[in-house]
Amino acid sequence: MFKLAGILLLMAGCAGLGFERVAEEKRRINELREMRRMIVRMQDEMLYGKRTLPEICLLFGQCMKEPYRSAFAGLYEKLEENDGRDLTMLWEEQMDRCMKDMAINEEEKDILRELPKHMGMLHETIQAAGVGQSLDIITGHIASAQAEYENKSRVIMSISIMAGLFLIILLL
Repeated sequence: MFKLAGILLLMAGCAGLGFERVAEEKRRINELREMRRMIVRMQDEMLYGKRTLPEICLLFGQCMKEPYRSAFAGLYEKLEENDGRDLTMLWEEQMDRCMKDMAINEEEKDILRELPKHMGMLHETIQAAGVGQSLDIITGHIASAQAEYENKSRVIMSISIMAGLFLIILLL
């Protein structure tokens, strides 16, 4: 009876680890989509709203979902303080704090971290074009993540189930 309970618990644990890893991949895709939405909205605000970056930070600090809301609110406060640090340092600091618990990888985090470097000149059309470069990169990451998701999830679940079976055979 105890062996059967142990077998069931071991299989449930291995399957649970597989489900968690698959869910993490799904979270990664969703976070990349949210990042893309934010970048598109930023580009639209620059082009059509003719807003400056501090105005965009104030707006996003009020209407975006967490963790972006607090990052943009903090960035707006830092920009208003004008303590002598440049935008790229402030941006990177706030985005690092914002993205520390996200399921995205470092390369994808770098896209958002380096966004102010792509903004270029003060003219909003040129800034929006620079933001568009980041948008193209993030769109490519989303497409590849979605293409890999189904196969990756099958492989992850197969490996977790097989690991459970291997452990059961090993422990019997």
